[in-house]
Amino acid sequence: MKIGDIFNFSNNRIRILMFDDKEVFYQTLNEDDTFVYAKYKTISYYRIEREYFKENAEFIKSLEFDKKELEIHRPDLPLRLNCFSGIFWSYNNIEKNFEFTEFLKSFGIEKEKLQGLNSSKVVIFPTSQQQSSKKPSLIENKKGYLSGEDLLFECFKIQTDYVNKDKPYFSRFRLIIDGREEKRLSGIGIYRLGIKGNVPSYYLGGKMSMMELESENSLIVKK
Repeated sequence: MKIGDIFNFSNNRIRILMFDDKEVFYQTLNEDDTFVYAKYKTISYYRIEREYFKENAEFIKSLEFDKKELEIHRPDLPLRLNCFSGIFWSYNNIEKNFEFTEFLKSFGIEKEKLQGLNSSKVVIFPTSQQQSSKKPSLIENKKGYLSGEDLLFECFKIQTDYVNKDKPYFSRFRLIIDGREEKRLSGIGIYRLGIKGNVPSYYLGGKMSMMELESENSLIVKK
């Protein structure tokens, strides 16, 4: 499987945008192999577990991204970065870089472990603790690269307003036969969402992506 490959999947003709060892991101196609949402500047990509995709998708052909598609969708950027367990987003606004460095150290995270982004712009969507997207923020830099420390520092500031100090986890609820089921996801992570105004977008989450959470039954807390 390569970026740009076209498949039949779930009764749709689709094209691979990007993938890693866990997830495949894609968009649907018209009959002439153009993206259905090609004119949209804001998109949340479709995504599916890679193993499931491998077992259920039918390869049609390869089609390389053109220069414009590469510039817009940035398949070179990671789908996930700075994912850690044993920590959660802070409800206190950390004002200074050295304070943030010390905060991370208290959880055993050294700034050298943090991954940055090769992009001059990125849109970050904070997430409510019941996993709904909130008003996004644009992070810009003139160097064309965001260090892992600077990126995560900005993400902590963006997420602060949506953290309950008495709830150090995200919740996912669903109804079941004998009541309601809750999954609790702790940790932190930054995950690719799509594009916002043709700028790469990410959402803030826990130690695993929202898609992974769907099939992770070890996090169930029954109510």
